[in-house]
Order: sequence, then C-alpha cells, then structure tokens
Amino acid sequence: MKRVSRAAERTLSTQSLESESLSADGGDRAARSTAVNMLSLVEKLASTERIGVTALARIAGIPVATTYRMLRILEQTGYVEQLETSKEYRLTLKLFSLGCEVASKTTIRDLAVVELAKLAEQTGMTTNLGVLVGTDLLYLSKVESGDLFTLNQPPGSRSPATCTAMGKAMLAFDTRPVASIVGKGPYVCRTEYSICTLEELKKDLTETKRRGYSIDRQEFALGVYSVGAPITGGRYGQQGAISVSAVRPGMRETECRQLGEIVKSVASEISARIPNGGQLGILGEWIR
Repeated sequence: MKRVSRAAERTLSTQSLESESLSADGGDRAARSTAVNMLSLVEKLASTERIGVTALARIAGIPVATTYRMLRILEQTGYVEQLETSKEYRLTLKLFSLGCEVASKTTIRDLAVVELAKLAEQTGMTTNLGVLVGTDLLYLSKVESGDLFTLNQPPGSRSPATCTAMGKAMLAFDTRPVASIVGKGPYVCRTEYSICTLEELKKDLTETKRRGYSIDRQEFALGVYSVGAPITGGRYGQQGAISVSAVRPGMRETECRQLGEIVKSVASEISARIPNGGQLGILGEWIR
C-alpha cells in the first residue's frame, strides 16, 4: 500500500475544503435566487385579480416549469389558491392576515387612529397617517370624509414622498440630507404642479419646516389639496406624518394656514403620546 506524504494530505484536505466551500456558496446563491423568484411571483400575483401559469411566468421572467413548482408550494402553504373553473391562480387573504398582525403592533397607528377620526370630524376632510419608507410614503391608516369624491389611497399603498403633503412634512423634519433619502432627482412628476428638481424640493422643505406644516397643491393629483404635519421624534427626527385632504377647485392661503395649525396641533399631540421616549412601535422600527 502506497503511503501518502503529509504535504499531499494537506493538499487533498485543502482541495476538499475549497470544494465544500464552493458547493455551499452555490447552494446559498441558488436558495437566494429561489427566494427572490418566489417573492417576485407573490408581487406579480398581488397586481392582478387572477392569472394563468404561462402568463405569470412571462411577466415574472421565470421559466414556466419553475413558476408552476413555486405556485404549488405557495398553494400548499395557503398563500395561493387555484380557481377550479379557469385553473388560474390568485392570492388568498393569508398575506393580508399577516399584514394585519404586524400592523396591529404599530404603536403610532394605535395612538393616532382616534385623533385621525376627530380631525376628520373637525375639518370635514379625509385624514391620513403615513410613514417614510425609502423614497416613498407608506399609508398606514385613513379616515374617510363625507365627500363624494376622494383620493383612493388605501392603507398599504405607496406614493412618492416628494409630491405628497405627508411625504414633504417628513422630509422637512428628517435629520438626514434630503438627497440621501430621495436622491438628487429628477423626481416623479405626477402633475404639472409636482416638484421635480432637488432645488425646488429644498426650497419647499425649508418653508415647510419654518411654518411647521406642508402643503400639497395638486402636486400628487389634479384637484386634490392636502395639508400635512410631521409626528416628530425617533431616530431621524420624524417618525411619521398625518394629513387632511380634499378634492376641490382650490384652497385659499387663509384656509391653508388654518388647516396647517390644526393639523400641526394634532400631530404634536400624537408625538407627545408615543411611549418609550418617543420611539415608534414594532412596525415603524421594522420598516426602517
């Protein structure tokens, strides 16, 4: 029997470890790829009422066979269901249920919901609560007014922070440089009144911080006027915002000032009621 030298043993051992490492890395990459594809399917399913396997695979950019296997997994775990007649797939309410569980732990929403209702009654306008997530405003809660026409922005939806009253209120009081949050532009221009450049945004935010509230004059949608104020505190100086909004032909400066003072006062009350030194609850910390 041939004896293997110690040098040869070390070489073989090193090669074995390298092989195992490459195999592990490859497995990790494959697992990440699968997870990304699975989440992509969920997002595509969320954007449609129902859809077939082939169509879903096409818009997701995933092979049909892989799409089918993932749908089967999602179906077995209760996130997706297949319609008996058309054989198409759609999301179940399981994700909604999970979202509600997370949202129920949001201290800021729990504390603000009563104030939002009072604010809606006082102003006769739709009231909203939102937080800053990346470059977007994420709507957490909404109290409808009695108006026939309102903006359809339900809880869970997102809008560019640069063209919304709540978004600008949070950006104005955030301790970070605004460009580090939303970039240097150009920004999404929803209407002819939208703020599209960094220079315009900085000017608007300076004025917003000076008066303590923000104004959206048809910047997000034509005919929609909003006034927002930040819920101050937290790690970045702000941890959310509230707003009042309405669809109307116009809004005079005197009305803007009156609404601004009201919204600012309510936002201040919410800020003062947040426990733990003014820190957000579980959801707010999680999405940051």
